[in-house]
Amino acid sequence: MSSHRVLAGAALASVGLVVSATGLHVGAASAAPGDFLITSDVPSLAELNAQVEFLVETSASDQAKAANLEAGMNAVVVPRTVYNLGLFRAPLGSNEVTGPETHNGDEHTAMLHSNSAGRPGIVMQVTWKRVDGAWKMASKSLCEGVKTVGLPIPCTF
Repeated sequence: MSSHRVLAGAALASVGLVVSATGLHVGAASAAPGDFLITSDVPSLAELNAQVEFLVETSASDQAKAANLEAGMNAVVVPRTVYNLGLFRAPLGSNEVTGPETHNGDEHTAMLHSNSAGRPGIVMQVTWKRVDGAWKMASKSLCEGVKTVGLPIPCTF
């Protein structure tokens, strides 16, 4: 096991966050370095935390991030903007995915807690959809996040 994965597990256990680990693969994922996919039958909170971290706390490529979004490249502007603003990543902020969770076939929900210095915390239900064997953040959740944060991004994806 790589030191990044050990550190990620320790951080998740102690503070509910996953440290940055470029190339981290979760579940039965198998992809090139810098890519990320959740391919387990039912995503765990650890996997969902790692995906949120990958999307908004890393500088991974647009293509790699798009593979984790229901709308693909059409929606990658959202995590790219959130990453570039640094709102929900150290040192300004954080994210944590918690229960309660629901699972119904190819749809899974959990709660996302996001914090950023100088802003009220955000708690919202997030939906993931299983598309082509991978769990992807649903477009409706991205749009809800855009509205909640007040980003000037149209939800046309």
